[in-house]
Amino acid sequence: MSIYAKFCFVYTLVSHHFMNTPIVTGNYYKEREGVLKVALELNSHGYVFRETPNGDIGIDGQIEHNNEKGEATGKIVAAQIKSGNSYLVDKGDHFAFYPKEKHKNYWSIFPLPVILFVYYPSDGEIYFTDVRYQLNIPNKKHTYIVIDKKSTLNSVSAKDIFETTGTLDIPYYSIDQVFSIMINTVCQNPTFHISYLDLFTQGLTNLCRHVYFSMDLALTIAKFNNETEFGLSIGFTEHEFLHHYIKFLMSQNLATINYSDYLIDWKERELEPTFISPLTIRGRELLEFIKKTEDSFKTELPPTTLVRERYIAMRFISQDDIMRLNLGKKLREIIKKPND
Repeated sequence: MSIYAKFCFVYTLVSHHFMNTPIVTGNYYKEREGVLKVALELNSHGYVFRETPNGDIGIDGQIEHNNEKGEATGKIVAAQIKSGNSYLVDKGDHFAFYPKEKHKNYWSIFPLPVILFVYYPSDGEIYFTDVRYQLNIPNKKHTYIVIDKKSTLNSVSAKDIFETTGTLDIPYYSIDQVFSIMINTVCQNPTFHISYLDLFTQGLTNLCRHVYFSMDLALTIAKFNNETEFGLSIGFTEHEFLHHYIKFLMSQNLATINYSDYLIDWKERELEPTFISPLTIRGRELLEFIKKTEDSFKTELPPTTLVRERYIAMRFISQDDIMRLNLGKKLREIIKKPND
């Protein structure tokens, strides 16, 4: 075989080999561009982005918040990143994102807030929203995911991706400092004279493993503490006081509160939320500190303790309550009859 013939033979084999290799499409580069831009932006703000190293089933990674000192705060959200103009439909003052049904179900039950980032090549911006939060809002106005056009990832808005994980602007205190703050933080309304410590200790339940919070708890305490000649007065200031109490519990890691669910009532429904949340190790440390503090003033205090559970029960007191009980009973009887 001549040298020329050998060359042609080798060239044919090499050409055939390359023609049968996997092809990297433009879509790959487009998606990677979005991931890399989000990662670079997060990195510039000192956040830790951990990209999912294996199969992506609806989550591309996790983001952990670090404070100004570089300390990890334990505030973590999941990230889903999309890249391309086709993902967003312009609705005027906002964009619409239409997720697949399987992703809607997956994101709504994910144990962390799920932040959707969409890189929009048309203007070079990265838009974001908490999709888990939106999916869990009851009776939503829109069937799609709403992305505000003002929600672009930048130095000002970066901290907003952690909004549903709790507050980030309250310092972390020692247990004795926590106790001091809680006993001295009192609502200034004399008819709603309650402290953080009142709300915390009077809400202990389930053998002091959980803490309960609701408006009825706050009202009961306020009525007892009201030494004025006036009835209870509740407005914006009082509701803000209760809201800051919840944020304080979270900032000091005293209880495991689903703040995202809490915000649905607080922001979307404009209601004072109700919840029962388990205490953390620090929460239980606070209980021990309270007991030791009580012991040091034993002769001056009533013969009981603040660290004691309170039973919680659903009240059936109205005529409508009785009618509903009867309705449930009758409905069960009616449905059961054909099978008898």
